[in-house]
Amino acid sequence: MTYSERLHIPWWWMLIGLLFAGSLAVAVLAYVHLQIGIAVSVLIMLAVLLTLVAYSRTRVTVDADGLTAGRYRLGHPYIAAATALDGEQARAALGPDADHRAFLFTRPFLSSLVRVDLDDPADPHPYWLVSTRHPERLADALRQEATS
Repeated sequence: MTYSERLHIPWWWMLIGLLFAGSLAVAVLAYVHLQIGIAVSVLIMLAVLLTLVAYSRTRVTVDADGLTAGRYRLGHPYIAAATALDGEQARAALGPDADHRAFLFTRPFLSSLVRVDLDDPADPHPYWLVSTRHPERLADALRQEATS
C-alpha cells in the first residue's frame, strides 16, 4: 500500500452530536413516561454516536490496484493525472470552477482536495475530487503508482 489515510471527524463534531442527542432526550423526557423516555433517549444517543463513528471510519488508500475512497474504487489505468488542491484552489474547484459531472468524495471538515483526472471515455465523470488532509502525499502516491 502506497498511501493510506483515515478521514476522522473533528473532536468537536462528537461534542455537538452528544449535545444534540441530549437536547432531544430532554424534549422526549418532557412528554413521555420516564421509562419510555429513558429508553428512547439512550437509543437516540446510541444512533448519533454510531452514525458519527461510521462517518469517521472512512479511508482513502492508494495501492497497486488503484485509488479507493470509501467504498468507491478507481483503477490506475483510468487515472490520467492527479493534482493537489489546497486553500483557494480547493474552494474554487468545489465552487465557481466546478463541473457538475465531477465525482465528489468530499468531507466538509477538510479544506484540501486532490483532483484525479480520468482517462476513460465511458465514464460520465471527467474527474474525481477527493478530500484529504495530505493532498501532496496523495497526489504523489497516485503519480508514483501510475508510473510503476
